[in-house]
Amino acid sequence: MYSIDLGLMRLDFKAAIINVPRNGDYDWINADWIDTQQGIGIVQSERSATAFCETGRFAQKGPHLIEVVLPYLYTEKEVVAHLLSKPNTSGLPEIMVRDAMRIEHFSWGMLFSMDWASMGYAPGGVEYCLLPIDGCPAISTGFLRLDWPSVQIHPSS
Repeated sequence: MYSIDLGLMRLDFKAAIINVPRNGDYDWINADWIDTQQGIGIVQSERSATAFCETGRFAQKGPHLIEVVLPYLYTEKEVVAHLLSKPNTSGLPEIMVRDAMRIEHFSWGMLFSMDWASMGYAPGGVEYCLLPIDGCPAISTGFLRLDWPSVQIHPSS
């Protein structure tokens, strides 16, 4: 289990996950990909952390900054507006940006993901933002994909 102190809360998770070709061939036409755990190293700061991944390519390796989103975001509407306002999305049709965004529900809260490859960015990657259900503000994990069902968010006392 990994643990990251974000000042206002602690983020715990079982593993980081990457998608790799089953046969190890990173050819873009390879259609046989699988999810696997990857080892990570974490450098803890006072209110954030940076994760470095041992495997993967491009955005998968990092470094990944894990931090509370500023200004604090507490609602689904605020997180969506934050993702829609990213500098790299300016000039793109809003419908294209919204189509690149996914929202999933977990026991700990909501996971927002932004698929940059679907908007034409190469090599792309998926950026993640977590919105806890316990009143804590949104957390950015950048392009670090976690074992989402194993995530636990504990408010600091």
